[in-house]
Amino acid sequence: MFSRRAFLSNAVKYCASLSLTGSSPAVVNVSDLLDTPRLSGAAPVSVPGNFIGLGYEMSSVATPGLLNIDNHRYVNLIKGLGPAGVIRVGGIVADYTRFESDGTSRTERQNTVITRADLDRFGQFLKTTGWSAIWSVNFAQGGIEDAIVEARAVANALGGQLLALELGNEVENYGRGEKPFRTSPYNYETYRAEYSEWLAAIREAVPGIRLAAPDTASSVEWVERMANDSKGDVQLLTTHYYRGNQKDGTPELLLRPDPRLTNVLVRLRSVAQHCGIPWRMCETNSFYGGGRPGVSDTFVGALWTLDYMLLLAQYGCSGVNIETGINQLGFISSYSPIQDDQKGMNTAGPPYYGMLAFAAALTDCNEVLPIDIDTHGINMTTYVLGSGGKPSSVVIVNKDSLRDTHLSIRELGIDTGIALRLIAPSGESKTGITFGNAAVDPNGRWREGAKEEIRDGAVAIPRMSAIVLRSTDLK
Repeated sequence: MFSRRAFLSNAVKYCASLSLTGSSPAVVNVSDLLDTPRLSGAAPVSVPGNFIGLGYEMSSVATPGLLNIDNHRYVNLIKGLGPAGVIRVGGIVADYTRFESDGTSRTERQNTVITRADLDRFGQFLKTTGWSAIWSVNFAQGGIEDAIVEARAVANALGGQLLALELGNEVENYGRGEKPFRTSPYNYETYRAEYSEWLAAIREAVPGIRLAAPDTASSVEWVERMANDSKGDVQLLTTHYYRGNQKDGTPELLLRPDPRLTNVLVRLRSVAQHCGIPWRMCETNSFYGGGRPGVSDTFVGALWTLDYMLLLAQYGCSGVNIETGINQLGFISSYSPIQDDQKGMNTAGPPYYGMLAFAAALTDCNEVLPIDIDTHGINMTTYVLGSGGKPSSVVIVNKDSLRDTHLSIRELGIDTGIALRLIAPSGESKTGITFGNAAVDPNGRWREGAKEEIRDGAVAIPRMSAIVLRSTDLK
């Protein structure tokens, strides 16, 4: 039987090794030992292979050097997140975008023009990375005939890489604001009638095209009603989420659970299960308005990104598109996983490391396995992933700023494994972040550094850090 003394001895060894990486030395306290995680017996939750994704404003496709196969760093950064994923192109800029097949590309916030050449270039980028796309047409100010022309062109250019077409962006807001796109009040019934009319015309022109809807800013009710009203006219339910407003963003908000999010996830899971239509968080990040500088672009943002993606997977989400790049206000968002100096240099921002850790945890796994664990009040979360009901990855995110955690994963059937730690000098760090003892290199590639092995299922996780444990017990 695994003894408390042996466990503590191993914990000390692992914490000592961490002090060499630049993280704060962990203080081992017997009272901090946690109950071991155990499978709860609840049914596994399926995680699709294209779960991971990124979100872009429409203007990004009209930027010649960005989503381009000649931008080798960008290709490497995308591929580093997995062999399959989804790029969602839309955002507020989609409400101000038009398609001109042989026109001149424009990337202005409220005057973006997408051309056939842009679509062809984007299609090649998708084929090279192996990713697919959700594409938004201008439902706010465009017309049905324009949408038909654009949908046909997008389908031809992207081919099998087109996952779904969206009509509009944050549609429940179309009757609001200083210059609303629709006469107020703009309710669900009015929207649904318009959607049905547009869809019928587009499907006649492009048979078999898949639709993602309703793409709300936050309304779960519209998603529920869309699903319940569906008669095969929507294949993917979509909505957005941000933790809060940029001006109110604080590290504490990212380090603590959002009390309103659980209810949202329960409702979305329920409607997806009831109607048999998957749902995707197709635009999301920390604080809307581009993120909070000094918060979203720090190691806190990396920990939040990892934990948030795992939470979505646990609730049956079919995928998540973390917003990146130039936002609708015209500047590079501080929350961007991929940063851009707008001079051809793209680099991994802190949130990218959270996505990288998620991708590593999901390798060879297609399920989240529900568990029971007593955290004893420590601000940490634990997730177990695997396949066929058998664990193969464990992720522990310790967001506690004061206490280290130490636990055993032997009850999960894992005695030995490889530990990939997500660490930084501090929660406020913007640089010095590593995953698996390595940083993403200047060419956009990440390769695991010196391996850290675990024995006897003993794991130590210092405060403000995370770990991905990959079992080596699997036969």
